[in-house]
Amino acid sequence: MSVTYYKAPSQPAFNVAVTVGLPVWEAIIPAQNDKVLFRQSFMQLAASYSPLPLDTPYPAAGSYGVPTGATYYLVGEENFADQSGGMMQWERVYAKVPSSWSDGEEFAYTFPAYLGTASPGSDFTITSISDSGTYYTISSGMNFSAGDSVFVSVSYVRDSVSYYVGQYTKAAGGNSGTNVLVPAIFPGTGSFGSVGGNVTTEVPYRALEQTLLVTSQMVHDYALTSVTALDGYLPIINEFSPVDATGAALQFNQLNTSTKPTSSQYAAMIKNQVLIVAASSTRSRFYGNIFERVTRYIPAS
Repeated sequence: MSVTYYKAPSQPAFNVAVTVGLPVWEAIIPAQNDKVLFRQSFMQLAASYSPLPLDTPYPAAGSYGVPTGATYYLVGEENFADQSGGMMQWERVYAKVPSSWSDGEEFAYTFPAYLGTASPGSDFTITSISDSGTYYTISSGMNFSAGDSVFVSVSYVRDSVSYYVGQYTKAAGGNSGTNVLVPAIFPGTGSFGSVGGNVTTEVPYRALEQTLLVTSQMVHDYALTSVTALDGYLPIINEFSPVDATGAALQFNQLNTSTKPTSSQYAAMIKNQVLIVAASSTRSRFYGNIFERVTRYIPAS
């Protein structure tokens, strides 16, 4: 049984690719509600078909809901199907170069020891704790500056339940010598009662390297390029690697006054929550000739 295909007078002959469906968008980046990639169905005589070169721009931007503010490149042709009568149908896949985005993920990282001259911090009695919204306010006589690492050791009651917190956290602000704002580290709900304990600033010193679970930022960057030109568009960002005074890798994961960075420089990085690269970038093909680089950043700690 033969099949005859008919077309409208204004429609191109089937010896060229003819659209037979609207663009269908796919949500491929969880952090971006954006039109990044779509598929559109085409039909053509199989004998007339030849692959379209990758990177060919979509020719009908401004139509079918395809935006004109960005170029959509051909990144693949897929899902070929026989439609009888010598005809075939398939999908062309188009994508723009996505904007950079980041995602959060817990990550275990071994931080270096850092040595220096330091005197122990003084304990200050906590007189009260209150929930001030995003942060909590600890009232005491402690002197600090924003970014200092502070140790909190306190017991209290909230909604008739007793709690104890003993941990390091970061000073987010406040009035030095009166109160300090810290992240929401105190469990429970309601007002604080029976508060007893103290707070002190952390000594900027760590004798041994330490593995901590921290929140990392996975940064995704993109470029339309080729494998041979990848280093020019998405170069590898190398892992944070301290060195000694000669530029050689450290024999032990320990910073001092002559390493790069020095122990005092690293202590300042911790205070200011400077991001360091926890692992060298990885690169892979995203779609077609659009490549993706993923780099993991963590705050110095």
